Amino acid sequence: MISELPTWAWKWASTFEGGAEHSYVIKGRHIDETTYERAARIIHGAGTPRKFYRRLNIELHLPQVDVPFGREPLGQRPVQRGVKLWLMSHRTSVSKTLNIAPVTAEYGRQDAPATASDSDSPWDLAALDFDDALEASGVLALGERLRQLGLEARHVTDLGSRAGAALDLGLACQQHGDTAVESGRGLMHSLLFKHQWVRDVHVLPVEEFLQAPGERRFETVVSLFGAASYLRPERIRSLQARSERLVLMHHLGRPEHDFFAETHLPDWSEASRAAATALPGAKSERLGDYLLTLA
Repeated sequence: MISELPTWAWKWASTFEGGAEHSYVIKGRHIDETTYERAARIIHGAGTPRKFYRRLNIELHLPQVDVPFGREPLGQRPVQRGVKLWLMSHRTSVSKTLNIAPVTAEYGRQDAPATASDSDSPWDLAALDFDDALEASGVLALGERLRQLGLEARHVTDLGSRAGAALDLGLACQQHGDTAVESGRGLMHSLLFKHQWVRDVHVLPVEEFLQAPGERRFETVVSLFGAASYLRPERIRSLQARSERLVLMHHLGRPEHDFFAETHLPDWSEASRAAATALPGAKSERLGDYLLTLA
């Protein structure tokens, strides 16, 4: 992809001239759909959150790449050393515009949360597909049952937040705050793209987050749509003592119903589910392919 950038038919964004100068290409018009989607997955999965004035984008910085850039006709543009790329959507089915500007360009105050991570996730390059897959599977319909539980309005710690389903379903809000923990950088980027007020983000495995020094206490804990199946049984038991309320949604041992083929349930998933249902005062019910436990 990087070697192809100088050859793309970049169009000058004349409506932003003098304020946020950049160029763009449109999927299916200036570059073919396959090339666009390959580039989009890399940008979203490997980029970093940056502000475009009041809007948050995910930018991929390429400081050593040379690309013709400017208003002039394509063949007459001066070469720009160092560029950054960003998209206008977090979903493959919606995304159609890819933007480029000098890597040094800044658009307003830069206060976006950091998502740097030392490890890669198999979901990073698939993150743009996640919300489409979630909706296609029908699991968002389970959100109505979650809302019926009448959870008190409190700060929510979302363990394995994926693309932010708890926020999508209204289980967390800006007034009370949200802590998002997700090992997939691309999935966290989708969450931030949709819910741009979120600032307390942790791109690392949930177990690592929970093992951090200090006995961090929680108000409401959620771990939805299979994420809780990755919590070890002893961790689930300890969470109740550290939380005022605990909500867990587990897989029922059918990894083929998970969102991506790369994922699989860990060996302890059944023990994890059993530990949740055995918590003092726990109430459990089946919801489709999941078992919801409220304790």
